Amino acid sequence: MRVCVSLVEDGVKEAVAAGLIAQAKGADLLEVRFDKMPKLPEDLSAFRKLTSPRIATLRTEGQGGSSQHRDEERLRFFRRAIRIGFENVDIEFDSPIVYRLGRELRSVGLICSFHDFTGTPSTSRIIDALVTAASKGDLAKVAYMVNNISDLRRLLEAARMFSVTGNKYILLGMGELGEITRVMSGAFGSAFTYASLEKGKEAAPGQMDLDTLKALGDKPLITGITGSPLGHSLSPAIHNAAFSSLNIPGKYLPFPATAAELPDLMHLVRELGIRGLNVTIPHKEAVMRHLDDVDPLAKRVGAVNTIVNKNGRLLGINTDVSGLEKALLAAGADPKGKGALVIGAGGAARACGLVLERRGANIWFTNRTASRAQELAKVFSGRVASHGDVARMTFDIVINCTPLGMQGFPNELPVDPHVFRPGQWAVDLIYSPPITRFLEEANKHGAKTLSGMEMLIYQAMDAFETWTGQRPPYEVMATGARTG
Repeated sequence: MRVCVSLVEDGVKEAVAAGLIAQAKGADLLEVRFDKMPKLPEDLSAFRKLTSPRIATLRTEGQGGSSQHRDEERLRFFRRAIRIGFENVDIEFDSPIVYRLGRELRSVGLICSFHDFTGTPSTSRIIDALVTAASKGDLAKVAYMVNNISDLRRLLEAARMFSVTGNKYILLGMGELGEITRVMSGAFGSAFTYASLEKGKEAAPGQMDLDTLKALGDKPLITGITGSPLGHSLSPAIHNAAFSSLNIPGKYLPFPATAAELPDLMHLVRELGIRGLNVTIPHKEAVMRHLDDVDPLAKRVGAVNTIVNKNGRLLGINTDVSGLEKALLAAGADPKGKGALVIGAGGAARACGLVLERRGANIWFTNRTASRAQELAKVFSGRVASHGDVARMTFDIVINCTPLGMQGFPNELPVDPHVFRPGQWAVDLIYSPPITRFLEEANKHGAKTLSGMEMLIYQAMDAFETWTGQRPPYEVMATGARTG
């Protein structure tokens, strides 16, 4: 992939120094954001030290920049930039100075740009913007803030439709959801993409750093996670640590989505060749109807937490089962022959029920909606305990499979704390925070505790291996989780 580094330094000396570093790191082009300088420089000759193609940009406030200069000042500046040898100038597609520069633009490339920092319009309006920009310049650049999955699908549709015109263009999504338009710029048909020189020097929301983009190369392996909310998720840190450790040119991205957006997301996975996704609350059950196939274990659980893209066919699997089983055994909490209480009745509880059944535990289910607990008891040969009775019963293992206590959810106990006792295992499938109120109460009563962090790591190892064919070291993913 071709990468243009945006230089956002305060002065000419600093910008040239940054440009030299960017060149040494492999930048294909250099954009100098003159609007980021407190004062427009008069002498631009130092930029002749840069050998990579240069772009002079003086972005107006109306297009997300910092320039408040009048058209006459901007016109004089661009003429100076052209005279000292800038190969390209970036001018907003509604600016009258495009016409006033006239013949002077014949010796340089004109990037005609448009930015919308509020949202992404309809596919037809995106195409209209590209057509307008292409009619005025050599390269059309259009960027929109991506607020949801539907926005992202419209960007891809517009890219596919406009590409048949043969015009050169750049189509970017801004914000976290827009990152995929940058790491897979070729799939969107963009002539090149933009990057910062380093983290913390981004010129636009969602812009990645040069080292990251260059390491990904032309055909990055993209995976990610969907659900809502995703702000608490440690999965990006865990998986990206594994990509780095194993020297795989890959990136794990968040794709927050509503249930109504799942069809659009699955379309993007197929069309962009995204290798796979993890699925978390609340979509583990709902996503199944949008897949081409679901493996038998996931069908039995009734929930999918991992999607695998096999040449455009989407397969749903469940690594929560193997992840929980491995976490229990690694901690010395083998449930074989033990009495186990499962709290909850969603997808996580079903995965837990299957693990306990496979290990030969005596299973009890409890849930605020008793009918759902009864349903799971039938499926996994268990019994039902009412919420009011569990505190008077004795269990060797108590497992919380509800979201209560998770970041973003009510910080409540899912069960009477008198269910805990010394020597018992208390397991919480929640990993954020790593020590929940559930585990704190269990510890006070002398129970041994196991955080959902362990299950998260083991299920992530299994998913990563399924997508890449390589198994990451436990220590790498655990470190990613701790530092994420």
